[in-house]
Amino acid sequence: MSIRSYIFLVSTLAAGMIRAEEGSFVRFSNNDRLQGSLVALTPETLVWQSPVLEKPASFLLSKVIDLSLPATLKQPEADHVAVVTLRRGDVIRGQLASVTDKVVSLDTWFAGRLNFNRLMVADLKIEGQMNYLYRGPDSMDGWKQSAGKPAWTYSRGAFRAEGAGSIARPDLLPEECSVSFDAAWRSDSFSLKVILFSDEPTEDSTSSGYEVSFQRGSIYLRNCKTQAFLGSTHSQALAEYDKVRIELRASSKTGKVCLYINDRIIEVWTDPEMAKGKFGKALHFVTQNAMPVRISGIGVAPWDGVIEEMPEPRIGGMRQFGIPVPKEEPKPTKEKPEKGRMELANGDTIAGEVTSIDEGKISLKTSLGEVKVPVARFRTISLPEVTKEEAIRKQGDIRAWFPDGSSIVFRLDEVGDGTLTGYSQNFGTATFKMEAFSRIEFNIYEPEFEGKWSTGDW
Repeated sequence: MSIRSYIFLVSTLAAGMIRAEEGSFVRFSNNDRLQGSLVALTPETLVWQSPVLEKPASFLLSKVIDLSLPATLKQPEADHVAVVTLRRGDVIRGQLASVTDKVVSLDTWFAGRLNFNRLMVADLKIEGQMNYLYRGPDSMDGWKQSAGKPAWTYSRGAFRAEGAGSIARPDLLPEECSVSFDAAWRSDSFSLKVILFSDEPTEDSTSSGYEVSFQRGSIYLRNCKTQAFLGSTHSQALAEYDKVRIELRASSKTGKVCLYINDRIIEVWTDPEMAKGKFGKALHFVTQNAMPVRISGIGVAPWDGVIEEMPEPRIGGMRQFGIPVPKEEPKPTKEKPEKGRMELANGDTIAGEVTSIDEGKISLKTSLGEVKVPVARFRTISLPEVTKEEAIRKQGDIRAWFPDGSSIVFRLDEVGDGTLTGYSQNFGTATFKMEAFSRIEFNIYEPEFEGKWSTGDW
């Protein structure tokens, strides 16, 4: 059957039967945008149903910038998540299956086992799996905005704000919790407040819980009930980048609050008057101006209250409130790590050679003999040294984005029933479940499309 006949058949069957899906739209090279639903996709053509169209219409992919879709964010039943970073910047998450001098293998829910060419793997890290109470966002359901004109909107797996106001979720936080999220901003500085343990979810300024304020490169902690400032710190990442991963581990039982930025512990605070505080279960994100902010990849999980590592000692003594003077805090010079040394979740390190991975345990050959350590206890895995290579760009390559903000590039070869099959030098041929992707970019090497994809993130 020809593509034209196929599209006509699909149009006849689907006309009038498909409604627009929330957050689903297609963007074209002339900047037009159509909300609706995907009917069919081939390596050359996209068929789209929209409320503004009389019947499904076909479009050449050569004129399509990207396609946004409702994605499924699944929590794997495993005790760890392995994160593979490829030399061209792709990031893929799964469970570590094997590591050799030729291949790094991940088991994934969306593509089965992916075998990555070791020459093209830049980094391998392990994240401890958490028993999430909440992961998202996937809609505005369950979230409340402060009174007045709503400042926050939802689209494509993220909350976005271009005005002052709070968005909060009540009855969410346990007494000891981990709250992690990706924050991005489109201005010369980052401004956001995160309120933990509030009992006033419709307010943007509360009299309960702890308030963590991010202002440019500085971070402040305040007890909302007593109004006492509990400390401040500074992060160079907030000053240098426009996107970071933030995690707050907090306890309303002990008054401990720990701050991590980009998986690095920044500060540990303790509230000496925690008993005088007032605490609830709501989580707030609060903006104070019109500077655009995007919050995505939110994860809320119980915390055992254990502080596994402490921040590096401050150079030059105690800090005062405000931005530290740069000369008081020179950047430390890091010694070259010992070959084969790997970091564990509790901050310890171990040196050795990975010999095998079986049933979630890594066998290591060390100077003291062979040992077996659960994969979940690692944070970094030492990879055998190899010559660096990058995958060759292919005509027909697409970039598929996951809801957590990571992405993978491959040549689109075939489209099945809810699947995409493609090829890359990084991993060979693989078949992906389309529901894993929140956005798919086309024509990614075309100069006329340059800069349009970053706009689409917003």
